[in-house]
Amino acid sequence: MAKSVNALINEAIEAGKKRDYKTSILILENLAAEGLAEVSSPFYGEKKGNPEIYLYLSRAWAAVNNYGRSIAYGKAYVKRCSSDSSANSTGLPMGFFFLGRSYLAAGQYDRAVYCLEKSLKLNPHPLETRAMLGSAYLKWKKPRLARETFEEALKFAPSDTKLNAGYLNSLFVEGIYELRNGNADMARQMFSFAIKNGIDGVAPRLYLAHALKMEGYLPEALGQYEAACEFEPDDPALKWYPAMIKMQLGDAAGAAEDFAKLGIEIPDDGVSDRFFAMGVIKKHMERGDYSRAAVAARIFIKTFGSDAEIRLLAAEAQRWMGNTNTALGHYKCALEHEPENPYPHYGIMLALQEAYRWEELSAAILRAEASGVCDADDIYYYKIITAAHIDNPPEEVLPHLQALIQNGRADSAIFNAMGCCYIKLNMPDLALNWYERALSINEKDEEAKIGIIASYENLQLNKEADEAYNSYLNEWGKNIYIRRDYVLFLEKCERWEDAGNQLEILMSQGKKVNFDPELALFRRKAGQYQKAAILYRKMLRAKPEERLLLHNLVFCLDKMGQTKVSLDLLKAAEKMFGIKTDSMLIKGILQMRLKKKEDAIKTFQYILEKEPKNKHAAEFLEKAYGK
Repeated sequence: MAKSVNALINEAIEAGKKRDYKTSILILENLAAEGLAEVSSPFYGEKKGNPEIYLYLSRAWAAVNNYGRSIAYGKAYVKRCSSDSSANSTGLPMGFFFLGRSYLAAGQYDRAVYCLEKSLKLNPHPLETRAMLGSAYLKWKKPRLARETFEEALKFAPSDTKLNAGYLNSLFVEGIYELRNGNADMARQMFSFAIKNGIDGVAPRLYLAHALKMEGYLPEALGQYEAACEFEPDDPALKWYPAMIKMQLGDAAGAAEDFAKLGIEIPDDGVSDRFFAMGVIKKHMERGDYSRAAVAARIFIKTFGSDAEIRLLAAEAQRWMGNTNTALGHYKCALEHEPENPYPHYGIMLALQEAYRWEELSAAILRAEASGVCDADDIYYYKIITAAHIDNPPEEVLPHLQALIQNGRADSAIFNAMGCCYIKLNMPDLALNWYERALSINEKDEEAKIGIIASYENLQLNKEADEAYNSYLNEWGKNIYIRRDYVLFLEKCERWEDAGNQLEILMSQGKKVNFDPELALFRRKAGQYQKAAILYRKMLRAKPEERLLLHNLVFCLDKMGQTKVSLDLLKAAEKMFGIKTDSMLIKGILQMRLKKKEDAIKTFQYILEKEPKNKHAAEFLEKAYGK
């Protein structure tokens, strides 16, 4: 006796509890492919389905860290259940909660917030939802909303460890934002509360000291700077802070002693507060601690005002952190302070080159050249690199690049430009060599990594191209354009399952492009008929009159061994949309497979009455007669 739908769902749930997600997913996808998760059908009218199948599928795929599929099935569930509860199971967990959790794990924080807020509107009480919403806000860089969310949750569970930790972390990050906005008093209170409640370390002590210093509480700031130094006693940059405060407090001997330990001798006439503050920033920069350097630069500007030197340091810190637009803002401020200073121009050109913003770089080069303060050779260097990447004949650019190399200007930017020119000239073997040379200088050179991919693809070295794609996406997985190229590459190689997997990741990453037809094709060609059938059902809901979608669904169901379900589907479509010859031919074939010989003969005869020259119907009729 065949198992009921509910029995199969329970079997999948039990498999999931045992962490046998493969079995659980197989059962659930079979049920979804058969249409048993649908609450309505364009062919059958309203029907009582089991939409929770999609919810369990979403949870199972999330359990194996496949958030693309988890999100797809989670969306399918909440779309079918507007009230977010199952018709078949009371107390079923909230669909929006699990969808929000998958978005959070996938790093799509704005969507996670939307789903978790929706979940709370439908069910206001669950603390787990509030905690997750607070985390989503925090990761979305909305610390005030995160703190308020955790604060509200703590009213219901004041001793909950996770909620308290989330509240304190949010409070600390909110304090950093308050300090950046110049609200030192509020920031001081937030940092003090966080430290008293266990959020302690270099960063909290350093930020609290900054806030105290900005308010003029120098002795208290000294104590906090010294506490920060205790957490990282080997960081010489941190030791500048207490020395600076000691000098401001009139303790020149104490400051001199601190600096002597760093190998720095203070001149007899002393040094200014500005010298100390600038020294701290430079020390952070030397150690590669760009985040602390950026904070110190921000405080410097608030304390001592803006000038070209501090703006250049702030810009460099931001550039090293990858914050190109913020860096450009500082470079432009530096130019306003000192229009005759060439270094802001160099900083702007370097930042734009590192960000591959070639059109903007082209304009910046012209401005730098017009200023008359930059070296002509440097302007020429940037012009040639830029020319290689925009619409210039590569055969005209190459001699200039080669001349730069011969004159000692060989670097990764030149090597990448050489590779770019050879790709344009359809000489991928030569391009590959130059990109490899760029990678030998910097193994994380993004442009060179992309160039390697292009070179291997043009050389038709598919194994190497595949490895290059994976190497790139492991480092820069959010680049949707390269992932789209990878999907097309896998399609060309007829690696259908891999193409489908990558396309699912792409679909989960953002842009509202309907890739369902492409994904269904990949799944069908990979022999993943359950997954393909689910997609064809989804598309048929939107376009029930689309015959090709119907035929593909029928094909997949038949391949799954669900021939009777396929035949019933065709009959229902026939009643709804009328008789079509191509559908009738498929109907007859299915009738033959189900050993309904007489029905098949009638079907093929009907087709031949309407279309006497239909060769396929004639051939199958002969087979049905057994000729």
